[in-house]
Amino acid sequence: MLKAFIGTALGDHMEKAIESSGLFPDAVIQATVTVPLKGERGNTYEVVGHPDVILPGDALVIDNKSSAGLQLARRVGPNQQQQFQRHLYAYGAWLGGFFGDTPLEDVRVGNVWIDRTGNTKEVHVNTEPFDQMVVDMAALWLDDVVYAYLNDEEARKEPAREVCFATCGFAPECRGLETDVIGLLTDETVLEAVDMYREGLDLEKQGRALKEEAKPALDGIEGSTGKFTVRWVHVNEVEVPATIRRAYKRLDIRKVR
Repeated sequence: MLKAFIGTALGDHMEKAIESSGLFPDAVIQATVTVPLKGERGNTYEVVGHPDVILPGDALVIDNKSSAGLQLARRVGPNQQQQFQRHLYAYGAWLGGFFGDTPLEDVRVGNVWIDRTGNTKEVHVNTEPFDQMVVDMAALWLDDVVYAYLNDEEARKEPAREVCFATCGFAPECRGLETDVIGLLTDETVLEAVDMYREGLDLEKQGRALKEEAKPALDGIEGSTGKFTVRWVHVNEVEVPATIRRAYKRLDIRKVR
């Protein structure tokens, strides 16, 4: 729940920043759009949505996202549900006349990610042309969900369960009762996250090796390089349960402010 709250709060602030910046005087925030989705079983669904930002002059729809870090967004981009969302928003905005006489094929969709941890100061932006195929895929997905509901069957859930728990604060309530998934992992975001984690472990090993190799040359050295300050910090002995952690000296190197 906290992740969802933070994401909503950040989204609100991003929208207000766009409004107050003066850079996008025609920006439309949280408009209401309606999209008719035609399923393969002859059903038509009226789906209502509220795109974060519509820029009529640029024929662009932006949906803001927050995540713990931006590496996955940079590597993978939007997942399937985010693709559905932003293309449906764009289609609905076009149907609602927000882009005037601009042809649908000239409309663009995009996401802006912000790091909710605050560790990354910049944002990540991903845009692409509107794709009618994504809307058609969303219609088929919704058709499957409705069919499963009406026939008391298990609906296909997207994205993969492991992605939900990694990215969404509502995952425990929404999918917490599902049994753990076993077998081959195929979701693109999950596969990239596994590769990222392994890269991180390798970098940790490299980092430790570099630090240990550099330490002897810095023994007793203190001062400033102009970019970094160098000092040795004495850490007192500490008594912990069942043992005593002996005093030691820790090398502290920080950027000059």
